[in-house]
Amino acid sequence: MNLDEIIEQHLDSNNASGHLAPSNGIHTQASQGWEPSNLVLLENGYVNAGLSDDDSRIFTLDKVEYQIPSRLSALAVSNNILFMAMETMHLLHIEIPRKMSEGKIYKMFFDPTGRHLIITTETGDNYYLFSKWKKAKLLSKIKGIVIESIAWNRSADRPTESSTKEFLIGTRNGLIFEAELEPTAELFKKEERYFKQVYSIQSNMPISGLRMEQFPASLRKYVVVAVTPTRIYQFIGTVSPNNSNGIIGGSEDKAMFESLFSKYEINPGFSELPGDLPYSELHFFSPFQDLQYQGVAKTFAWLTGPGVYHGNLVFGSQNAGDSVIDTPQLLPYPATRLELDASSAVSEIPIAIALTEFHFILLYKERIRAVNQLNDQIVFDELIPLKAREDVIGMSVDTTKNTFWIYTGWSMFELVITKEDRDVWTLYLEKKQYDLALQYTKNPVQKDRVLTLQANHNFSQGRYMLSAKYYAQSTVAFEEVALKFVERDERDALRSYLLAKVDKLRKGDITQKTIICTWLVEIYLSKMNQLEDLAASSAADSDVQNLQAEQTVLEDEFKGFLETNKMYLDHKTTYKLLASHGRTAQLLFYAVLIGDYERVISHWVQEKNYKNALEVLSKQDSLDTYYRFSPVLMENAPYETVSAWMRQPNLNPRNLIPALLKYDHKSVEAGNQNQAIRYLSYVVTQLDNTDPAIHNFLLTLYATQPTRDETALFNFLVTEGRAMHYNLDYALRICTQNNRIQSCVNIFSSMGLYGEAVDLALKHNDLELARINADKPEDDEMLRKSLWLKIARHVVKEKKDIKAAMEFLSNSDLLKIEDILPFFPDFVLIDDFKEEICKALEEYNVHIDELKTEMDEATKSAENIRIDVRELHGLQLLRRRSVHTFHADCLIKNLMPFLSTWQLKRLDELQEQIQNEMQNQQKMMLMNGHHSLQPLTVGNQAVVN
Repeated sequence: MNLDEIIEQHLDSNNASGHLAPSNGIHTQASQGWEPSNLVLLENGYVNAGLSDDDSRIFTLDKVEYQIPSRLSALAVSNNILFMAMETMHLLHIEIPRKMSEGKIYKMFFDPTGRHLIITTETGDNYYLFSKWKKAKLLSKIKGIVIESIAWNRSADRPTESSTKEFLIGTRNGLIFEAELEPTAELFKKEERYFKQVYSIQSNMPISGLRMEQFPASLRKYVVVAVTPTRIYQFIGTVSPNNSNGIIGGSEDKAMFESLFSKYEINPGFSELPGDLPYSELHFFSPFQDLQYQGVAKTFAWLTGPGVYHGNLVFGSQNAGDSVIDTPQLLPYPATRLELDASSAVSEIPIAIALTEFHFILLYKERIRAVNQLNDQIVFDELIPLKAREDVIGMSVDTTKNTFWIYTGWSMFELVITKEDRDVWTLYLEKKQYDLALQYTKNPVQKDRVLTLQANHNFSQGRYMLSAKYYAQSTVAFEEVALKFVERDERDALRSYLLAKVDKLRKGDITQKTIICTWLVEIYLSKMNQLEDLAASSAADSDVQNLQAEQTVLEDEFKGFLETNKMYLDHKTTYKLLASHGRTAQLLFYAVLIGDYERVISHWVQEKNYKNALEVLSKQDSLDTYYRFSPVLMENAPYETVSAWMRQPNLNPRNLIPALLKYDHKSVEAGNQNQAIRYLSYVVTQLDNTDPAIHNFLLTLYATQPTRDETALFNFLVTEGRAMHYNLDYALRICTQNNRIQSCVNIFSSMGLYGEAVDLALKHNDLELARINADKPEDDEMLRKSLWLKIARHVVKEKKDIKAAMEFLSNSDLLKIEDILPFFPDFVLIDDFKEEICKALEEYNVHIDELKTEMDEATKSAENIRIDVRELHGLQLLRRRSVHTFHADCLIKNLMPFLSTWQLKRLDELQEQIQNEMQNQQKMMLMNGHHSLQPLTVGNQAVVN
């Protein structure tokens, strides 16, 4: 339930009883008919110069138009929820159920979540009110203690729980207690889970301010800051985890913060500011005040007699006895002019203070002021419109929503703060804290103003590199800045400025980028030459190493610059600059960047560094570049060149023939591979090239090799097979010229000239090659037989080796003994082929008998057919007896019209076999008869017919 809803509910209830004037809720508006007489506003030259277009007031005091039913005694606000305590022993919006003692309400303490409210009275009665309750409950365990301050535990790791978690209580008599409250609906159960004293400052001064903060780096490490009207204490240490149920009953149980305070029992350190002020306040400010994203406090402020003691809070590795306060300062209270005597002024102590990010809020009895923390100037001073006999009681701050509420006995005001950081940048600028000023600029005009002043300041202090950085971000004219650095001869700062300026130019500013980038190239090259000259003239080794290291860094930076801005540099101009300064390495790097690989390869070829040339050649994709440089590379680095070719499958091998012709084949050592053959073989076998020129060239290389081994050439011809892509006539000519007999024979066979192939093989006495080629015409049996007869004639007549002829006869299924007998001499001993002749005669006799049997069967079949035909047609066949058989020709002639197709075919085969057998038998009989007339003597036996 928010503040408006609570007040509206209370208005409805009180209107019915006549306590309040009719109202529709809280309305905040500027007071009318009254203007403050002593209004002080922050003015400075930059705002008046038009750098800020917002002239609205930062601080405004608005009266809350609400009639309070009775005199106020205390007010507390938190998380947009407000409670007011009346002198009539009532809380505004919530009625206290029973009469308190005669003392009045002294203070109220509201936790940051707006769920827990603790009320303390002058007599030491303390009450607790939970946000969901309608009545407050008396805290019996805390009876008799006047609470001066409370340190709520802001480490909200359990933001949804109803418990307060462990918190600290500062009392009027200098004691610090630890407690935890948890609302309960049970009748006999108390809200105080535990309540235990953890420390005493050994002084009867009130603990008027108490805060705790958790260290960001350690969840168990805390700092507790406690103040009295004159002293400030700091307690740093780790806390012990509470017991499992959170209840501390006996003295043996330790509270969570007891271990932290135990280190400060003897001689606790503190800072003291003298004074007799009976009250004091302590405030922390955190830039992250949201309940879900709370951060540690950043600054603090302590109200003391001499002034506001304030400073920064730093959380690091502090331990017990250390301090988290950094750069503390004391702000004296501003003087107030007397109404009767304007020339004199007195310092008045405020009754309350509040702390914002950039201001101190000082509340006085009749006015409210805001003092800027950065320059200690009053930026807001306004009288509070009070009625007669109306006094300001105090101020309550909602640290969660950052609202400020001032209350009197009969009125309530809200101090509204808007755009508090509007003019902060000008204050930081005056203090020359330029980085902080940049953080709070609101528009480009303000930012440019800060950058310009920051650049000018650094330039005047001799910090040229920093000034170059800020000049590049400002709108100062390019010519002005460049001339400044040139006049001071600050080339490094100029380079830094130009680099930053190039990055800020638009993409369309091509001309400007080209000019600046070309200037930068000249500056880089001059700097590199300067470092080289210094290194060459330096005598100390350490100086040389430092200069060389600096030069290496500069060269790497220059390469990065070229990579980033290569598209803005003119190629010819950049080449001239690099060449004029003798920077060959940078020239080659730039050439590679822009894709000018031919220039790089030409350089390495001129340097005869063919390895680097091939590396660059392999990195680029232009085929024309391959064709251009391959001849010289093939001549000097053939293996590496061929390897580069093989990695680029898109090359046209025909265009590489000039490079292959440059290859010195005679330089190939024995056992090493010919690189031209290596590449062409790869192209033919792996890339399936079918170009006749490539195949003819490869065949030529195979044929012209100095070795007599034809294996590679022969395998190439065999692999080509019938789908040959080389010219046969050319292949035959080149193989003949180089006496590649085996290959010539293969080519003759490929051309279908089997006879020439066999003749060439026999001419060189290669019987095996002749036999292989004699079997190649598989479809022409007569040709095969004639080829085998050539081989047989060569064996018998040329070699005159009868035994070899007989072995040769056994390897062929086409030739028989009678085929080669005509090649034998007229007078020869038949011992070497006697068995073959006898075997052949026996085979003939057996075969003749088989044929006779088949003829008898055929005759019987014919007779049966004749009978069948006669019976069917009633025809009388004439039969002429010749001894005991029919006339064969007449019988066949008469039977043929009645035979089927397969019978006719079979009849033709039988007739041909009979005729051949009869002829062979007659030849054998003639031979036997001739030998019987002139018998040959074989041992002691005669040949029997």
